Amino acid sequence: MSKLAKASCNDCYFRRAGLCALPGDVPCPTFRAATGGHLAPPPQPRLVLRPAPPLAAATAAA
Repeated sequence: MSKLAKASCNDCYFRRAGLCALPGDVPCPTFRAATGGHLAPPPQPRLVLRPAPPLAAATAAA
């Protein structure tokens, strides 16, 4: 079994760049891992396309 390293504020891009104003060492909701000296975007869920509703019924009622 491998142990996962817990993220700390010292691993955050904002703390390393001197942009963090929060005290303590508990990662906040805006935590971004410092990877290669640049800011990585937050992980986003994959979008699922839904079929478009029929427009003919909406314009006929108007």
